[in-house]
Amino acid sequence: MTEGQDEELARLIALSKDSSKRGRRQLFTNISDLFLHDKERLSEQEQALIIGIMTKLLTEIETTIRQNLAEELADLEDVPHGLITLLANDEIDVARPILFKSHLLAEPDLVEIIQNRSKEHLLAIAERDDLNAAVSDLLISHGDEDVISHLIENGDAKISRKSMEYLVEESRRIDRFQEPLIARHDIPADLAHKMFWWVSAALRRHILEHFEIDELELNEKIVAAAKTEYRFDVSDNSSNADKLIAELSKRKELNEKFLVQALRGRQIRLFLIGLAELSGLDYQKISRFIYDPNAEALIVVLKALEFSRSGFSTVYLLTRNISVSAKTQNMTKPEEVEIIMKFYDKLSTKNAQVTLRFWQLERDYLEVIDKLDEDLDDDDRIYL
Repeated sequence: MTEGQDEELARLIALSKDSSKRGRRQLFTNISDLFLHDKERLSEQEQALIIGIMTKLLTEIETTIRQNLAEELADLEDVPHGLITLLANDEIDVARPILFKSHLLAEPDLVEIIQNRSKEHLLAIAERDDLNAAVSDLLISHGDEDVISHLIENGDAKISRKSMEYLVEESRRIDRFQEPLIARHDIPADLAHKMFWWVSAALRRHILEHFEIDELELNEKIVAAAKTEYRFDVSDNSSNADKLIAELSKRKELNEKFLVQALRGRQIRLFLIGLAELSGLDYQKISRFIYDPNAEALIVVLKALEFSRSGFSTVYLLTRNISVSAKTQNMTKPEEVEIIMKFYDKLSTKNAQVTLRFWQLERDYLEVIDKLDEDLDDDDRIYL
């Protein structure tokens, strides 16, 4: 042992006999310095001994001192692992910089902290830039809405497909999950489109503009599912409107011009049956699109069917007037029409057609719309 080490040891022994707060504080500081600057000369046994002493001292040392030490160590890559885990399990004001920044914390360390520490510890972990899918899954299972919200907003955190599916489902009832989920770069396109049915108009437009469905994957699904198109029953129980639409479809005369004329003539049921036939979607769902105050679903359908700009404008304005509640009598505002028309122009026919094919294949959205229908008050329903 060198003369310098002898002197340092003597100082530590002297300080250990001083039970005052000042003495405890100085002892903690000196041991910390020894650990940081002379750790390469310490054996594993000596390091373990020092960790044990520091653990006992923690309850006697002011939070600010421990916090300053944690902030100093959080960015370093050569700190003894034992010291890092010690601080990471401290009270949150001390642990936060370590939990947030230190890359010396391994997955087992984070798992143990998530399972045993406070919500505030989980919030700090949720903001780390190196979270793998396993740790993210654990945060989701142990955390509350605040923790999960922090995790979703952390674009660097990896989230498994299974957890992403769960979060998308949760976003039906937890609005605060919706925007950050849609903003994530790793959310699968099909899950983003699944959220289309319960998010705001702005997010619907973002989904249609930024999440392209893989055509090859969609084609494979169609072949695998042996998709059956929606066609109308033309039995004796069918209405005249059903029979007329079936006949027009058979003769290839069911088109934009006919549907617009039907709508102008207030033949609403005829229009809906015809649009359902052309789009391959269910009549009730097409009815729901018209009732929906957000017109994005209607935009997709008409763009996919290659309606002209004027044809869409006519359908949009007429259906908006139909869907206005009798109690409010509010008319569509010019600025709203302008926004909708710009979006109709911007949405490509190809993207609309692929999205429509996706809707024809997927059945989850039908359940969502059914649930939305059930939630509507009877006074607000439209009977067509």
